[in-house]
Amino acid sequence: MPILIGLGLALTVLAGLAVLPAKTWFSQRQKMQAAEAEITRIEAESARLDRELELLATDEEIERRARRDFDLVYPGEESYRIVLPDDAPVTESSG
Repeated sequence: MPILIGLGLALTVLAGLAVLPAKTWFSQRQKMQAAEAEITRIEAESARLDRELELLATDEEIERRARRDFDLVYPGEESYRIVLPDDAPVTESSG
């Protein structure tokens, strides 16, 4: 009988010692998966920014953004902007 109690106690201690490393392993695995997802997101954002940088190096994109963002025009051109009052309904014309 004392042997069974000793064996049971030893198995309980071994099981307890195995739980902590297993719990730590699962926690680290979750953190690693989250970090890998973040790396994937950052790499995608970096690729998008690289494409935008390449586009910004072209004269056409510089001109497009200058016209859009700063209302710049060439000499002899006129810039017009239609500003609706805040309470005016917005309608779409077909055709």
